[in-house]
Amino acid sequence: MLWITLLLPGCKFFSATQSKAPVIVFTFDDQHPSIYDSAFPIMREFGYRGTNFVNTNALGHPSLMSWAQITELELEYGWETGGHTLNHEVLNQLDLEIAIANIKQDKQNLSDHGLNPRSFALPRGQCPIQLYSMLTQLYQNVRGSSDFAMHHPLNRKALGYLAYQSGWSAEVVKHRILRGIANDEALIIIGFHRFDIDDDSYADSCPSPTFREILRFTHDLGLEVLPLAEAVSQISGT
Repeated sequence: MLWITLLLPGCKFFSATQSKAPVIVFTFDDQHPSIYDSAFPIMREFGYRGTNFVNTNALGHPSLMSWAQITELELEYGWETGGHTLNHEVLNQLDLEIAIANIKQDKQNLSDHGLNPRSFALPRGQCPIQLYSMLTQLYQNVRGSSDFAMHHPLNRKALGYLAYQSGWSAEVVKHRILRGIANDEALIIIGFHRFDIDDDSYADSCPSPTFREILRFTHDLGLEVLPLAEAVSQISGT
């Protein structure tokens, strides 16, 4: 039983008891090396496991994560690896047959490296309707790019998330988590792309101290943190 007291903007103190607190999922998109170098050690500090959404043709590029790092995170540390297209293609900008081959080859590349891809993240959250039935046959879970409340029962084929943006304080993410608790949400997904990049051209870089503060806040609330496929299966009872 989780007891929580919080103050929402413009509201009086809200007190609630919940038999089921939301499960928190931290996702990491696009295989930037700072995910392995910065985020992974901080996740280990708290005993947390995350979900990597990777573009398999990009793995091994000198400026990106390697296959060895991706497989290590899943096979040795229990992270999840999910599909994200071969090269981060936006699916509705591809010919249908090319898009189908792309998704299938991306998944096959993961499987060929001994990984177990069960979740897929839509690049820019876009998917033509003609692809959707095929995509949802290949993957148990599909994550888009919009943030919205996810209650039980989950629509595991249309999951949302909050993507961290450069310049945000930890308070933005903390408030999102508190709002999810207050609204009896079942699942909250928080997404990151890269860490500690001091470059204005990047709109999605999170400083390590901010990331650690977010994880500390989650830990202090006693919320469960799981990779996406495990979280959805646990919530759905499947």
